Amino acid sequence: MIGTVAPDSGTVTVGETVRIGYFSQECEEMDTGLRAIDYIWDISPEAITPDGTLTAAQMMEKFLFTADLQYSLIGRLSGGERRRLYLLGVLMQAPNVLLFDEPTNDLDIQTLTILEDYLRSFSGAVIVVSHDRYFLDKVAEHIFAFERGGEIHDYAGGYSDYLTFQKPEQEDAPKAKENRPKTACRQKSDKLKFTFKEQREYGEIDAVIAGLEEKIAGKEREIAKEASNYVLLSELIAEKEALEAELDAQTERWVYLNDLADRIAQQNSGESS
Repeated sequence: MIGTVAPDSGTVTVGETVRIGYFSQECEEMDTGLRAIDYIWDISPEAITPDGTLTAAQMMEKFLFTADLQYSLIGRLSGGERRRLYLLGVLMQAPNVLLFDEPTNDLDIQTLTILEDYLRSFSGAVIVVSHDRYFLDKVAEHIFAFERGGEIHDYAGGYSDYLTFQKPEQEDAPKAKENRPKTACRQKSDKLKFTFKEQREYGEIDAVIAGLEEKIAGKEREIAKEASNYVLLSELIAEKEALEAELDAQTERWVYLNDLADRIAQQNSGESS
């Protein structure tokens, strides 16, 4: 899309009114002897935003550059501050199409919160490649997923919505694998049955999953409430991600146990007939 790689076939046509802003994983080379505000001013002295026209200095304040930092040499800025300056430089180019390559990798939580707010009111198109589920849930309206066979499918909504669309397919998939290995604790036998542990899990797992979903919803409410407290926000996001990982594992276990229960029921039904 930015022209660094030519297509194997066909052509790419960019409209005359399209202005692309590209935020790459690698921060561009900067003149370390230049003041931060001069770096932004050289790109544009002002920016049109939903809040009106803001000067370069006002935009820098919006992105956490105090008066002292604005007049600091780029060479004296921290790595995170340079990354934030680079981001602001991209936005100051007045793009109507923004391309982000892993934008959350090196930005602190407070900067990400500001960026999310900016993107929600951005009137152009935003295309993001990211592994950050939380960020995608906050800003994405469509998920383009690369799936089996090299196909790309479009799902409306954020990452959580995408997972919801995927669940039926994921739950059906294990049923096709009749010959998959059994758990190590299962005795080798022609007759299927639950182990004691599996029987207990099967009776409890719906409540376990419901409890995890409730905890995740609670964390999401806490995250929304503490959006400006970037220290606490980082902890809350980490706790939410841990809960989501546990939920994924329990969901996979639920699929296995329910599949096993179905096969046991079919086996018993066949014996009784």
